Amino acid sequence: MKTYIIGYGSLLNRSSLNRTLPQVEKIEPIYLNQYCRYWHANENITPTFSSTFLGVSKSEHSRINCIIFEIEESFLPVIDKREFLYHREQVNLSDIEFTSNQFEINTDDNIWIYITDKPSLASKEFPIIQSYVDVCLSGAMQLEEEFNLENFAIDFIKTTKQWSPSWVNDRIFPRAPHIHQPDAYRIDMMLSENINQYFSEIIIE
Repeated sequence: MKTYIIGYGSLLNRSSLNRTLPQVEKIEPIYLNQYCRYWHANENITPTFSSTFLGVSKSEHSRINCIIFEIEESFLPVIDKREFLYHREQVNLSDIEFTSNQFEINTDDNIWIYITDKPSLASKEFPIIQSYVDVCLSGAMQLEEEFNLENFAIDFIKTTKQWSPSWVNDRIFPRAPHIHQPDAYRIDMMLSENINQYFSEIIIE
């Protein structure tokens, strides 16, 4: 029996993933049915300022793009600690659409996803932060190029719900501890073209 994790936010970014799990090398982009991705995970833990991050909830007829990767079961406490705003739930293999053949997953294998514990929408007190958006979208863009996928990054934007005008641009002084974002221009163009009603309202910090 093997153990797999589905990542749908910052785990899409290899650098972010490998900071927590450096042993993970092989990943596969997937589409996951029966789940919806939302901006609804509020965090107020030092040294990260009050912010809203991505989470998922079960949602019939919904579909999101993600990644899947294998880990040793003994490493589950490590990723549980990282995902402290969430609880881990099992995913049905039948709900996954694979984009390649990186893994041979059986019905008796454990497939886990992290569900938001206490969903709460973005607000002025808990805004969406651009540094985190950058990490997620850079990861989606990297996957699109590496696996020759069409519109994977744009699909990330379109299948994420509850974008909000409570959104701050913290690239220069990040609220979350991420490095400078080299893909900022491309990310801004995609966001502007697809959800400009929210993106145009960003506050510059």
